Amino acid sequence: MKKEPVCRQSILLLLMFLLSPGLQPVMAQRYPFYNLNVEDGLVQSQPRDLVQDRMGHLWIATLGGLSRYDGQNMVNYTVRDGLLSNTLSALAADRTGNIWIGSTSGLTRFNGSKFTHFIIDPHQTVANYISQIRVGEDNKIWFLAGNKLYHFNKDKPAAFPVPDTGLIITSILAEKNTLWLGGVGGKILRLNGNRWDSLTMPANVNNVVPIIYKIFKDSRHRYWFVSNAGLYTLDSGRVMLARARNQRMDMLPAMLSITEDQSGGLWVGTNNGVIRYADSIVQIFNKRSGLSDNPFFAMLTDGEGNLWMASDGQGVFRYSGVQFTVVDETTGLPSGQIMSIAADRGGRVYLGTYDAGLFVYDGGAVSPISLPMQTTPAITAMNFRNGSLWFGTRGAGLWRWNGTLFYSYLAENGKLPSNYIASIYQDRTGRLWVGCVNGVVLIDRDTFKRVAAGKVSVLDFIQLQGDSVLMATSEGLKLYDKGTVVPFPTNSPLDAAEAQCFTLKGDELWTGTSDNGIIVYNLRTGKSFIVNRSNGLQSDFIYNIITDDNGNVWAGTGFGIHRISMNAQGQPSVFFYGKGHGMKGMESNHNAVLKMRDGSIWFGTTHGALHYRPDSKILEPQPISVILQSVKLVGDQSIDSAWYRNTDPWYHVPYGLRLPFKKNNISFTFRAISLGNNEQIRYRYRIEGLDAPWSDWSTTNTVTFSALPPGNYVFHVQSIAWGSNKAPKELRYPFEIITPFHKTNLFRLLILAGCILLGISIQYLANLRRQRRQKLLEQLRREEQSKVRQRTAEDFHDEVGNRLTRINVLTNVLRSKMPVTTPETERIIEKIQENAAQLYSGTRDILWSLKPSNDNLFQVIHRIRDFGGELFQDTNIQFTFYGTDEKWKDYRLPMDISRNLIMIFKEALNNCLKYSGATEVRLEAYLRPDRALQLILTDNGVGFDPQYVKKGHGIDNMNVRAARIHGRLYIDSRKDKGTILNLTFRMPRDYFTLKRGEENMVKE
Repeated sequence: MKKEPVCRQSILLLLMFLLSPGLQPVMAQRYPFYNLNVEDGLVQSQPRDLVQDRMGHLWIATLGGLSRYDGQNMVNYTVRDGLLSNTLSALAADRTGNIWIGSTSGLTRFNGSKFTHFIIDPHQTVANYISQIRVGEDNKIWFLAGNKLYHFNKDKPAAFPVPDTGLIITSILAEKNTLWLGGVGGKILRLNGNRWDSLTMPANVNNVVPIIYKIFKDSRHRYWFVSNAGLYTLDSGRVMLARARNQRMDMLPAMLSITEDQSGGLWVGTNNGVIRYADSIVQIFNKRSGLSDNPFFAMLTDGEGNLWMASDGQGVFRYSGVQFTVVDETTGLPSGQIMSIAADRGGRVYLGTYDAGLFVYDGGAVSPISLPMQTTPAITAMNFRNGSLWFGTRGAGLWRWNGTLFYSYLAENGKLPSNYIASIYQDRTGRLWVGCVNGVVLIDRDTFKRVAAGKVSVLDFIQLQGDSVLMATSEGLKLYDKGTVVPFPTNSPLDAAEAQCFTLKGDELWTGTSDNGIIVYNLRTGKSFIVNRSNGLQSDFIYNIITDDNGNVWAGTGFGIHRISMNAQGQPSVFFYGKGHGMKGMESNHNAVLKMRDGSIWFGTTHGALHYRPDSKILEPQPISVILQSVKLVGDQSIDSAWYRNTDPWYHVPYGLRLPFKKNNISFTFRAISLGNNEQIRYRYRIEGLDAPWSDWSTTNTVTFSALPPGNYVFHVQSIAWGSNKAPKELRYPFEIITPFHKTNLFRLLILAGCILLGISIQYLANLRRQRRQKLLEQLRREEQSKVRQRTAEDFHDEVGNRLTRINVLTNVLRSKMPVTTPETERIIEKIQENAAQLYSGTRDILWSLKPSNDNLFQVIHRIRDFGGELFQDTNIQFTFYGTDEKWKDYRLPMDISRNLIMIFKEALNNCLKYSGATEVRLEAYLRPDRALQLILTDNGVGFDPQYVKKGHGIDNMNVRAARIHGRLYIDSRKDKGTILNLTFRMPRDYFTLKRGEENMVKE
């Protein structure tokens, strides 16, 4: 339902141009305007302003809310979503992405997530009516509220003073250093720097109070003033009425809005349609042109060059160029179902319809041709030959019209195999081939000849070489050659297809089918390829096909018209024409295609005839940007906010996404923002981080990746308009699948370290166990040795000691019983006693060392001390000893060490007695913390020179014994200075153990 603003002042301004003259059309041609209305999702049918944001969305302010259009879908906003009012009046988009929305209740800023409202005056309704918003080149916001000028100062709206306080301001133009204001009465104010000046529109001949609705600067830096009194421009500092060679500009309806197309033409929205002003020529577009007779309050040229026009009550119209014009019911054709098309040499076009008969289109006018039939049949095929129009019907046979008379050819007269005509074809020699439902007729001059093709339906013909004509029949392809019809096998997919229509392009036979698109067969090489839905067509049902003068192949299909060309790689490139180009009839018809002598092509559809002019230009779609509409996890309703940094305000896409490794099935939905013909948009994608190439170009805009391994990724999407040579737009979306700890390098390093540590531990435990076993065996061996030593000492003492004692006793008995002893005898007896005593003394040392109880360090040291005490007891040498500790009893020494240690010092002490001539001998013992035992023997004797000492002193033996116990023996002796003997050795670790039970030794 239409809705009017509630502001009385705006109503007054609207009434002033509603009373202006109506627009008189000068052309009766329908253009391809594409309409968006409530049926397409527009929130309300009365748009008031248009703006395009930096991403390419079209924003539409209506009297029922706000709509955002991305080229395919609408998103609507009302007061329920946060708008201040549904009655909107103005729009603007700043360079930071904010959308500024003017309404009858104030100003709103929308950043995609939040609506921020600014009320100018809460006590005056009129003061809050926002009629216009402009963004300066410095991104400064200017707006009109209650026809007063405001700007934003420190993020707050503030009134901006103007020199004419009584001026009702109706328009703004904000440049970098200049501000333009237009108002009621045709007054114009200009602020240049800090200086104001003024201009005034000339008086209007119609006595209309001029109101400037828009101030516009075109690409050539010319200023235009759009008003209810006409279109004015600034010429040499004066405001002048624009001049046109075919129209007085001040006699046109009130002008409300303006924009500029890519060729520099001005499009002006009026109170009654739209005009285009270029090269001083006015061209009118209204309902008869395919547009609307309604007022157009806003005009916009988008980033692709499309023109958008906001019509009061009929939504928004888009115009993208004029390659197609339409002949349909709006241009005088009673029926839009065009079944067949033909043309004469004069360029008159004949249109055969499904239910309204035959018509001729000439000079932009449609005229009927009265047929001599009681009922009007469907005209299924036509051909113009030798000044006569031949046309076939459905059930009424074949007819010929010479411009005056009609001639009928029927099956009843024997001329045709059937009255149902499927196709008519004229070969290069001028013969007509007529395909019927159950046979073929060849018309050569005025002679009808049946062709022996069988009772088949023939849908199309095409002449090959010489006399050969190929036929598309209900039984497959058949070839007429020299009067004979034979099958035409190709050993290609064409043999199994249902052929409908033909065209030739060099050696290539292009065949339209009803089930597999277009099959291209090379007559020379026998190779073939297919063009169908898989590589660009929108439908696989091909009704008609033709080749243009540029070598492109055109196909009328079950959904739109397609132009097919071959790219540099030899692959087919398909360009689609559909609703986006203003086509109402998307389905074509059989036999409804015709190429004119000027290269233009006519197509028949179910909603009129389309006339394609190759010299005309249309705007090809070019994506403004590629946006990510959603990122979802497969199987999850939403993405946890802890997994991303922030979200996009418009589509709420998460950014800084870091997903747990189990959330690795991710789906992306993306879209190229193009406001043109979206059927041409293609996408390809890849993920940087996977070893995968770009996908093939396709229309698919959703992709799911499953089981992504952990890592850093960048999702890439590229978009192009199919057939365009421009570089694609690209989207990059980085995200991460978090590597689980058990898959990180640190974890692997820890596992490796753990394995190494485990191996070391196992080896250590094995070694420890082996050492414990060895120690246990050593302990058992020592225990056994101790027992053996104890028994040996006891046996040796009992046996050897007793025997030596007996020898000594027997020697004394022998001496007593001998009556006379000689010196020699006495010497021998004394030697026997001396050796027995020495042997006994040596035996005591052996017995002492064999006893296990004497293995401790304390006993060994004291054994040496006792030996020295006994040795020097009856001499004049003073022997002293220092050292030992009761704790040394807890330290054990191996028997070989204790034995060698005792023997070293017995030898040394004997040397002191025999050779030193000393009066004092001192022995000191120290046990250092590092298990080193140090024994120092010092005398004050005469000393000796170690280099010349005799071997009999036993020094070599002492060195050998010191080496056995891995000790170091130092002898420091100087003549008349005495001698110092220093023995240091480190006791073995296994024996350097507290003797508090044998368990301690085993455990260590």
